[in-house]
Amino acid sequence: MALNRRQFVQTAAAAGALAGAGTATAQEEPDYGGWFDDVSNFEGTVDRRGQDTVEITVGAEGNNGAFAFDPPAVMVSPGTEVVWTWTGAGGGHNVVSDGDGPLNSGDPVSESGTTYSHTFESEGIFKYVCTPHEALGMKGAVVVRPGGSGGGGDQPTGPPANPDYGGFFDGVSNFDGETVDRTGQDSVEISVGAQGNNGAFAFDPPAVRVSPGTEVVWTWTGAGGGHNVVSAGDGPLNSGDPVSESGTTYSHTFEDTGIYRYVCTPHEALGMKGAVVVGAPPGSSGGGGGGPSVEVSGPRWLFTSSIMLAFFTPLLYAAAVRRRKGQAPPSVTDEDGQALVEEAAETAPANEIGHDEYDPWGTAALVAFYFVLIALLWVFMYFVEFLGRVSVIG
Repeated sequence: MALNRRQFVQTAAAAGALAGAGTATAQEEPDYGGWFDDVSNFEGTVDRRGQDTVEITVGAEGNNGAFAFDPPAVMVSPGTEVVWTWTGAGGGHNVVSDGDGPLNSGDPVSESGTTYSHTFESEGIFKYVCTPHEALGMKGAVVVRPGGSGGGGDQPTGPPANPDYGGFFDGVSNFDGETVDRTGQDSVEISVGAQGNNGAFAFDPPAVRVSPGTEVVWTWTGAGGGHNVVSAGDGPLNSGDPVSESGTTYSHTFEDTGIYRYVCTPHEALGMKGAVVVGAPPGSSGGGGGGPSVEVSGPRWLFTSSIMLAFFTPLLYAAAVRRRKGQAPPSVTDEDGQALVEEAAETAPANEIGHDEYDPWGTAALVAFYFVLIALLWVFMYFVEFLGRVSVIG
């Protein structure tokens, strides 16, 4: 059956709608209503669903001192026990619900190793503060929702795709704003004393994302004098005194999701800083499963399918038209059996294009329109995915 222009447009439009179809649903990130606006160490909600017990540090580095909960926002499954553990830094702290809520650890305490726990049975968002340091930004939230990756996936979700380092990398010459993705690797290497910051005063790459359980190995180049690897504030990294010997290594295995900032103490003022981001971004295909649907990268899937649609649909249309034009015309004879095809052909205008015939200029215009439509769809889905914190569910 011949494919005319109208049928082609209708079919292509339907296929385009199908290619762009998908249910855009809100990402796991809750709406806290400005609760974390003044919390310096808030980078997003850490998904720990599926774990029986989740630990939060009290007196972590943040808000211009040891005045932070780490992670400040965590998502857990119903029935999870959340344990707050004191570092002993920053003076006396406590854990108290904001408004009417179930959390109350009592009077502020400062002793390292102090713990307070609560098991969350009901779904909801439970905000809390450290009452002595609430004005400084020492706030937190526990989000209780079923499902998620948590401990049931290969790669628990971590900070957002584009983490906000809060100005940490200002003045770091070899940081271009991109966090190098090395998730899925068992071991990741970072050079110490790489070129940067007007000398061999850089970590390379300065910011890297890894999966939980990854061993990160820092390897010294031997250039730039003595270097070390030390957490910025309260953290697990400390390679000791600065050393300059080429081939020196220091390693740490990161088990918990989060952002781990570190510096070279002798050259911190020059911009020798780095960060390790642990955990796949929320909504990424590597973020594990456990929910009722499979999350995929919306713009990438839409872009690929739309390109295929733009290339193959016009080709199929052209092939169908050429095939139709190559078929022998029906046999038409007069009463004496004389063929009338040639006469009909001679009477037809030579330059008239039939409604069902192939029009190269029209098809080219249609293909150009498709590419413009694809570009608009891609830009739209990019903003939806990365700025609107939603993803396309296949």
